[in-house]
Amino acid sequence: MKILQVISGKTVNGAMTYCKFVTEQLTSLGHEVTILGRPDGWIRDNVDPSIQFVPSELARSPSEISRVARWVKANQIDVVHTHMSRGHAFGVLLRWMTGVPVVATAHNQSFQLHWRMNDYVIANSQATYDYQRRVNRVANRQMETVHCFTDLERFKHVKPLDVTIVRRQLRLKGDEFLVGVVGEVVARKGHLYLFEALSRVVKEVPNLKLVLLGRFNRNEAYVKKLRAIQLRDKIFCHVKWLGLRWNIQDFMAAFDLTVVPSVEEPLGLVALESMAAGTPVVASDTGGLPEIVRPGENGLLVPPKNPRALADAIIKMAAISESERQRLGEKGRQMVQEEFDPQLLTRQVENVFHRVVATRRAA
Repeated sequence: MKILQVISGKTVNGAMTYCKFVTEQLTSLGHEVTILGRPDGWIRDNVDPSIQFVPSELARSPSEISRVARWVKANQIDVVHTHMSRGHAFGVLLRWMTGVPVVATAHNQSFQLHWRMNDYVIANSQATYDYQRRVNRVANRQMETVHCFTDLERFKHVKPLDVTIVRRQLRLKGDEFLVGVVGEVVARKGHLYLFEALSRVVKEVPNLKLVLLGRFNRNEAYVKKLRAIQLRDKIFCHVKWLGLRWNIQDFMAAFDLTVVPSVEEPLGLVALESMAAGTPVVASDTGGLPEIVRPGENGLLVPPKNPRALADAIIKMAAISESERQRLGEKGRQMVQEEFDPQLLTRQVENVFHRVVATRRAA
């Protein structure tokens, strides 16, 4: 099958990494997959170099739509798979121009008009499915849930030395309780509520160190607000801002606990990655996170926007034995390997493509 992946983002995020991994998985199954994306997008330089990349700004102009439509017809594309808002809109226009069926993966929960114009919608979680059904009125017959996945292989190859190197880089003494938060520092990720909880947490867990991994801008109002809380509560020595790191798997394996304090989270790949590294999770009970985090089995859930509940959960996780945290982490690892196996989930996406193409050809 000839598949065109359309992705409109520039910087790395969950949708971008998923597009990369599902493209590589589909290619390994024997499909001919091409990516259509922004010329300066992250995926261009990070996907397997054997996969063809067609640059486009995805401008919704007649000339650009016509150019790509001609390419789609000339290359006899069987199905188009779209990601992110501009990519989804561009895909719908391609569908009208070429008659090629379009499958859109919903990575977020937002009201948009294009969803019902696709041949099929894949929701990245049951929570996203429910949102698309309720808000965007996508019919049940036109949609199903296929969880997004992450690259599990890199977590299987983390060695004790990799963890030791991370802890040395952080200049840890050896007895610290290391807590990690991974993701871009923006309001919807809920860092604010974690920072509001920290003053109470460090009183109970004075050896706590919080590591922030992810892009941030010192000049943004949200980041300034977080730093002001650090100053107010005198917790600077407990927080390390590390920015982007490409060896996330090593850090996650080094963490004693990963916290996902999101206000909204359509799925929660960070929680999946933490469990793949064998680290338990405290997460907000929102979006797709309850589909991953199972209280008492691989972590804890707390109400979103609730610093008190967040503090209670972190203190509770710090108080249990290291062996108990390892048990929770191992349970999480098993769950991820069984339920979020990339090959299994790619087969589900592949089945959607086959059905959609068969339906269009029959029509």
